[in-house]
Amino acid sequence: MMRDWKSQLVFVSALVLVSSWFLSAQEGHPLTGTWTGDVGPRHVTLAIEWDGKNVTGTINPGPDAARIANVRLDPAMWSIHIEADGTNRDKTHIVIDGGLASIGSPSRTLTGTWTEGAVKTPITLTRVDSMSASSNSGALPADPVYDSERHVTLRGTVTNVEWINPRVRFGVVVRDARATTNWHVELADSATVLERSGWNARSLKIGDAVVVQAIAAPGSEHQALANTVALAKGGAQLFKLSVTTQTTTFGPVPRWPDGQPRLGPPVRAKGYWKADVPQLDVATLKAGDAVALPWAKAVHDYRLRTGFRDDPMARCVPPGGPRQFLGPQGFQFVEQRELGRILVLLGDGDRNWRIIYTDGRPQGQPADVVSSYYGSSVGRWEKDTLVVDSVGYNEKFWFMSGGLPHTEALHLTERFTRTDLNTLKYDVTIDDPRTYAKPWNAGWTMRWVANQEIQEFFCEEKTS
Repeated sequence: MMRDWKSQLVFVSALVLVSSWFLSAQEGHPLTGTWTGDVGPRHVTLAIEWDGKNVTGTINPGPDAARIANVRLDPAMWSIHIEADGTNRDKTHIVIDGGLASIGSPSRTLTGTWTEGAVKTPITLTRVDSMSASSNSGALPADPVYDSERHVTLRGTVTNVEWINPRVRFGVVVRDARATTNWHVELADSATVLERSGWNARSLKIGDAVVVQAIAAPGSEHQALANTVALAKGGAQLFKLSVTTQTTTFGPVPRWPDGQPRLGPPVRAKGYWKADVPQLDVATLKAGDAVALPWAKAVHDYRLRTGFRDDPMARCVPPGGPRQFLGPQGFQFVEQRELGRILVLLGDGDRNWRIIYTDGRPQGQPADVVSSYYGSSVGRWEKDTLVVDSVGYNEKFWFMSGGLPHTEALHLTERFTRTDLNTLKYDVTIDDPRTYAKPWNAGWTMRWVANQEIQEFFCEEKTS
């Protein structure tokens, strides 16, 4: 997926290293989780955890576990050195030296040597991915990475059309004097967005002769992301690939009878919110605020270098954290004041929802909360601003655009302020001491889309 996102992160230079028992993390620190493999005829298991300062863990967890005593990690090369002391019955010293590969994959590997006493054995340990019930565990196509400098013009015939979310796709066979090439072309918009603009599954038909202006994936993949699609005969443009948010004329903040702002529509009206940013998958950071620890910088650099190809959202994994408010389909608040809660209904992904409790309950401790994509959220009103405190996130998603990492220690403080009928200001403080050296801030503005409902949208990448 192409993103022209420029990181504004500032990274600390001191090497902060790695951390004890089983974690189901997928996208946090690359060492956390459960690793398995064979040392000669023996099957071994490593359970590794990161606490923000150290990597700790055990080998073969249980009553006879060997405790990991020392870990050195070089994030620049992803080389690793692990030392562990044997059980009470077996004091053998264990040394693992190797390198991490496939950092972006939940099933990443550690390849190297296992030295136990005087015996050195080659090993490959594989991280075991633990998928939650709400995760998509099917075999899914990779999200293409496009080269914004590689512009192509395709003149050919449409061979198939997939009118799906999150992106419409179609095939084009291009014939010239040298060869016949089959191209796979994506549109930047989903079927839902295009339908909202008046297009439908019959707008592009098999057999149509088309001219496609696009950017291509690197290499010989013959994959492209279309900027424009037009009929070859007559030049009629088939799709307009951007949707302008429509708002009503200016109006005051709608309020409940007690004077508290409404986050949803005025009485007997309808509408929803949509992020007002140049690119919907780009958050506005305050320059210099996000100070990442070395492992997080290395992970972020890897994601930038690989063009975000491992983005879990491309596998229909829910976008938790602030990223939930950056989707092109928008979102709605449903205020259930009699129940002491606010529902956040999201238009993207698989129509997920989030609950913000406003009944005065205290926030739980992260260790006591079942980790999830949207966390445990409690809110309170400070004058006209809803302040939401959230903990209890899992590590299976990217919480912010641009490939920024996080861990289960993520703590968000969000502020929603409606300044008039059409404007909602969103500010968030990110505190994750296992990933960043200090809390940092981001924020943007939402615009009200009046007199419309969120259209049905389901992530269908898994069906292709």
